[in-house]
Amino acid sequence: MGHLKHRDTGDIVADLREVITRAAALLGRPPWGQLYQDLIGEAQHNPEVAAALNERFIQPQAADTLARLKRAKEQGQLAPDFDLDLAFELLSGPLYFRLLITQEPLTPAHIDRVLHAIFAGMGPQPLSACP
Repeated sequence: MGHLKHRDTGDIVADLREVITRAAALLGRPPWGQLYQDLIGEAQHNPEVAAALNERFIQPQAADTLARLKRAKEQGQLAPDFDLDLAFELLSGPLYFRLLITQEPLTPAHIDRVLHAIFAGMGPQPLSACP
């Protein structure tokens, strides 16, 4: 999943949009989406699969995303009281909800709506990158 690492262009919204779009594209094509769904399903009742999934995929991606959010906060792109952990959960939720529950596509328009909902008003000034 190295291709899902965050760049730091100085625009947190654009950088998150890029990674979420790449993740959605990866999980939207065979065999990756179905394999990931199956792994998550198996992890619900198999602690070894859950641990391996967490160690191999979930934690590295979470750490990378949280590090990128932290850099954005340090650069003044986010408000000083911006909750990084909550932002990560809010960013991850729509991906998992659509992948596992509704199986609706995670479109670029939906990704933009999610980013806008999370970041509008949370920066030190309004973010012009939010549609």
